[in-house]
Amino acid sequence: MTSTAPKGVVGIIKEVVLALRMAFSNLCTSDSGVLFENALVQVGVKHEYMGAQGRMSVFFVNLSSEPLHHFKVRIDDYEHLRMQKQGTGEGLLDEGDGSSEGCTIEPKTEAKLLLLVEVMAPFDDAPAMCVSFELPDTHLNGSKHEYLLRLPIVATCFMEPVTLEPGAFMQRWKSLEGQEGECKQLIKALPSVTTIDEELMGHIIKKIVDGLKFGRCGGCDPTLWTISGAATFRTGAKDMKGNNINVGCLVRVKANPQAQFFRVTTQTLHPLCSKAVKNVALVSIRLA
Repeated sequence: MTSTAPKGVVGIIKEVVLALRMAFSNLCTSDSGVLFENALVQVGVKHEYMGAQGRMSVFFVNLSSEPLHHFKVRIDDYEHLRMQKQGTGEGLLDEGDGSSEGCTIEPKTEAKLLLLVEVMAPFDDAPAMCVSFELPDTHLNGSKHEYLLRLPIVATCFMEPVTLEPGAFMQRWKSLEGQEGECKQLIKALPSVTTIDEELMGHIIKKIVDGLKFGRCGGCDPTLWTISGAATFRTGAKDMKGNNINVGCLVRVKANPQAQFFRVTTQTLHPLCSKAVKNVALVSIRLA
């Protein structure tokens, strides 16, 4: 997620990389917040989803005392995402064909980019966004800046919660065990977590239900240290009968308070879906 800026161009400095990763992780399970900020620019995000479709606004605020010239934003295209892009400033959106000169963002003002997205297939990587601009040649921080960021558009954004009875959940769970779509990972609790207790498990449940948009499947878990959930990953793709193609998803989080670790297991019929859900679940546990 760090910027690999060309030679002579100022990229993201290593001192802010950790904060950048935390901001991205938080935005994967929340509807608004700051994605990136330094002394010159702040990038904020607000996003909402319904089924396979989503709407995202990205705000670029000039925090400096000088204009940001030739300000451009380029977002890569992907086969699994249909994306409509619209910038508020003329030249803000860089289509990658060299036609955009960029726009100027005056001090303490902002430009906005609107994205309408529709997911067409499972995926496990967030879209890339390149932000570039220029400062006056006399500026101490250098003239040209280029930041490579990731937009918090992840698979769990397109989930719809499903509530299953214990028998139905376990039947589906066992039918998928050992298959290609099963994904597991163990993680240690963060050093700041002195003990895995009921309060922490409550926070994780909230992350799974509200952040990952999974339905809590009560009655499946023999102890309070296990959390089970189900959801449907919605896509805009159609099958031969004209019906939308969707993927059922199951997740279980098991805590071991004595050993201070968690085991996250996801199961779907699509390996990419399983991997994507697992990755967001791991981040959610660390942020709980």
